[in-house]
Amino acid sequence: MVTVKRPGNYTIEMGPMGPIGEGESLILRVNRNCPWNQCLFCPVYKGKRFSTRSVEEIKRDIEATRRVCELLNEVSWEMGFTGSIERQVVETLIRRHPEIYGQYPISVTEEQWLALESLSNIANWLLCGAKRVFLQDANALFMKSKDLVEVLQFLKKSFPTIETITCYARSKTCERKSSEELKELRDAGMSWCFVGIESGCDDVLNYMRKGVKGEEHISGGQKILVSGIRMAAFVMPGLAGSSKELMQRHVYDTLTVLNEVRPTEVRVRSLAILESTPLYTKWEAREFEAPSEDQMIDELRMLLEGLHFDCTIETLQMTNVFTVKGRLSEKKREMLEQIESYQALPLLERARFLLDRYLYGGYLTFVKSWGKCDLRLNSVTEEAEISFRQRANDVMEKVEKAIFAIKSKGIP
Repeated sequence: MVTVKRPGNYTIEMGPMGPIGEGESLILRVNRNCPWNQCLFCPVYKGKRFSTRSVEEIKRDIEATRRVCELLNEVSWEMGFTGSIERQVVETLIRRHPEIYGQYPISVTEEQWLALESLSNIANWLLCGAKRVFLQDANALFMKSKDLVEVLQFLKKSFPTIETITCYARSKTCERKSSEELKELRDAGMSWCFVGIESGCDDVLNYMRKGVKGEEHISGGQKILVSGIRMAAFVMPGLAGSSKELMQRHVYDTLTVLNEVRPTEVRVRSLAILESTPLYTKWEAREFEAPSEDQMIDELRMLLEGLHFDCTIETLQMTNVFTVKGRLSEKKREMLEQIESYQALPLLERARFLLDRYLYGGYLTFVKSWGKCDLRLNSVTEEAEISFRQRANDVMEKVEKAIFAIKSKGIP
């Protein structure tokens, strides 16, 4: 078969981060990096400059997505799959168009590699029904509202199958948008905003350089929900460190924010102090004392007990000891019973539970797959296992040290 040179671009720009739960989404980048980028616990955009993308740039990516969809559909019908996107379809498309995708996997330029990544994202999206879109990067609402409305309208006109459009947003950005702007965004197709509350305690927020106060969390969240856009609020057990007094205020004030806002979903992301963050530097200098796993589990218990409205509760990130997703009214008692059962265990059994979760439950496997399992990590995990086998008095200390080291390498 003769390969025909096709005009046009088949690459879309994608940023480094998408949230858990968006695996079915088309990734569409509307800005680059984070306009705030000062949070001590976040490594994602450090050292990178924020910039906005023009409406024209974003539309070109949408048009490139359409072109890739057309290629996939064409090949699918030719192969007898009647439009279905199967693995064989993608592989055939790559072979047919080396001018776009190179001689994969033998010889691929950087531009062709980006085209392959775009193809993977788009093919997966089509396979999942082309229903969801996630707008990158850290704060899509930072874009001028009229521009974002134009992008949303063009996107939905280009792909009528789209049902849900989601993005990250900061509370302060939501708070600064007018009610009319937010309603226009909703009418244009914005479905969900994922907002990093982390804490409702001003002392914790100030220390972590979140650039927002608890009252702004409340105002911004309420404006989002009143507009008709659904909201997922991220909260972070452990963010107050090991101080019991500050931890209690952290939980209490976070509950105050959540109970005032009543978000559609609450997502729990227990603290991991990553090596690539400013917070790790503070921990190394002993300016911040890390919480124990037992403390973060207790914070989760307090959060569950203190939520006075129904919502979806989600704890799927692997930094959490317990994982669940469902209606709080249906899952609350089950989760509390799991926590109570854990807390009632003897010390050695709690150590076994944590070892099973972090060393043998998949987290350490991810770290190894990233090539980040260094001598120090090998040493502390081995010490934890030896201490457990010997039923030593310092077993929990060793286990905590191993878990901290595992989490410091990254978050699956």
